Amino acid sequence: MSTLKKMGTLGSLGLLVSGSLIFGSANAATAATCRTGLAAPSSTTFTGTLVTATNFEGNTLSPFTRSVSGTGTVAVTSPKAHSGTCSVRIRATDTSGSIAKMYVGLTAGTKRASADAWVNITTGGLAGNNVPYVRFFSGSTRVADVFRNNANGELWLRTANPNGTVSYARLQAASVPLNTWQHVRMQVRADGARSSIQVWFGTVQVFNRTVNLPSTTLSRVQFGAEHPRQMGDSYVDDVVIKRSAS
Repeated sequence: MSTLKKMGTLGSLGLLVSGSLIFGSANAATAATCRTGLAAPSSTTFTGTLVTATNFEGNTLSPFTRSVSGTGTVAVTSPKAHSGTCSVRIRATDTSGSIAKMYVGLTAGTKRASADAWVNITTGGLAGNNVPYVRFFSGSTRVADVFRNNANGELWLRTANPNGTVSYARLQAASVPLNTWQHVRMQVRADGARSSIQVWFGTVQVFNRTVNLPSTTLSRVQFGAEHPRQMGDSYVDDVVIKRSAS
């Protein structure tokens, strides 16, 4: 496993991008043709209280909250899906103010949370930027996330440090191909210097380590980026999220 590296070494991964991708209205969900009644996904990788298990075949984002601005779009769509006929499409452009994300809140006092999901990044942004698979937050602080680096397709983990910097660990050197469904499983336990993170990509556990996070609780799990001009196009399906107070 690669050694964690400080922000100064790989800071270019967080730069804003330019380019042009345009997609239509966030109301495109009304056109989706879903397979009503398809069984919800399940996951045995992690323990905890179930927050949600959804394949979006009900043609709704619930219980996720959509947050978009500018040209950003988040909508249930078809026919691209990992199972059934529907998934959620998350798309942001390089246009000023473009934001596209969806998130589910966690009960107060949540110390441990996990996400098991299938994500298909169909279009990345420019070199120097990335497209997230999944992100974990404590309040307004993004404490941990896994992303695909646009420059070379490598898979990375980013974690927040108590001093305000961030650290990076390369999880996979081989390029993750675009337009392919990837099974991402991630668990974060927030407990200051005794925090821990586990990540599986496909069938392989690519990270399992104690880390030092600037928090002792978690507040939400998110797909998509919360800041503008994080250009990218991805689909999310078969999501299972769990949480625990321990």
